[in-house]
Amino acid sequence: MSRRASPAGVLVAASPSKFSLFFRRVLVNLSHRKSVRFAEVFLTLGIVFGALGYGTIRGGHMPVVNEFATEVGDRVAHFAGFEIAEADVRGHNRLRRDQILAAAGITPHTSVVLLNADVARDKLKTNPWIENAVVRKFYPNRIEIEVTEREAFALWQRDGKLAIVSRDGTVLEEVKDRPEKLPLVVGAGAAKAAHDFLTVLDRFPAIKAEVYGAVYVAERRWNLRMTNGVDVRLPEQNLIVAFEALTKLSRDQKIFLRDIEMVDLRIPGQVVVRMSEAAAAAYDASRMPAKKKGAS
Repeated sequence: MSRRASPAGVLVAASPSKFSLFFRRVLVNLSHRKSVRFAEVFLTLGIVFGALGYGTIRGGHMPVVNEFATEVGDRVAHFAGFEIAEADVRGHNRLRRDQILAAAGITPHTSVVLLNADVARDKLKTNPWIENAVVRKFYPNRIEIEVTEREAFALWQRDGKLAIVSRDGTVLEEVKDRPEKLPLVVGAGAAKAAHDFLTVLDRFPAIKAEVYGAVYVAERRWNLRMTNGVDVRLPEQNLIVAFEALTKLSRDQKIFLRDIEMVDLRIPGQVVVRMSEAAAAAYDASRMPAKKKGAS
């Protein structure tokens, strides 16, 4: 046993390594199992891992050997009392506990000893709902997993498919139906651009309440599709000015209650309105001069 000098000059034993502590615990746990013959256990393991090493060198089967070695190691660790008896999972709302354990690669056969916390964390972060994760091990038989989930921010439609996306545009999950509370954005690039656009729209609740969805045009600017079917064409820049003008049109001229198809706000200082065909026909008819009496 190595020794080191204390500040007082007295020799004290050096702290044992983690492997040394683990090996001692294995021996202690095994010693309480009277039915086990130590020589048989270690001789069998020696033969198995010796054969694995030889086969790996000769055949180049490292992935298969690693998987088998991990399985054998987990079973030995279970036998020694290092099975995962308690898994504390916290921070999840969208995902279930069993989904998180599965995403971390934890099975009923996984042991605390051979669980690589960093690898488990990286596996968890491959799930799009999980933004961050922390995995902790507590010997002899407990683990703790804490996750930070991404929040559903908008519904993205592209190529006829719907998907829930987060604020940063990460696709979280494909869905068949539209969730009631999520705003709809449509088009290529809309998922990534949605946060900045919807943040501005939030400042105009009267307009937002009438919006069915927003279409990202050529990944440059937005159009609004209102609940009554009217299209609103917005400029590439100066969105706040455009929304202020639209708010005034809605409040003062009740524009969304009229029989129109489109409002174009792309040109600064100008508003172009296109009436529906029926409204245009009625307008044209109203401007035609009335026929004189007796005219045939």
